Amino acid sequence: MYWASLAGFLAMGGHAAFIWPAFAIALIVLCGLALLSRWGLTVAERDHAQARREAGRDGPRNEVGA
Repeated sequence: MYWASLAGFLAMGGHAAFIWPAFAIALIVLCGLALLSRWGLTVAERDHAQARREAGRDGPRNEVGA
């Protein structure tokens, strides 16, 4: 398709009322998934660090084969 103006593009051939809300919902969902993934990673890293501290493996080991 070819649009002669920005208004023509934004109108999407008369289908803008369906296209732009769908685009917005998809964008919101993807951003939400990214934020939830980042939050989950932060929680997992914190839990892992705590488990290592409790197991006594907080620092580097100088043992051979460890």
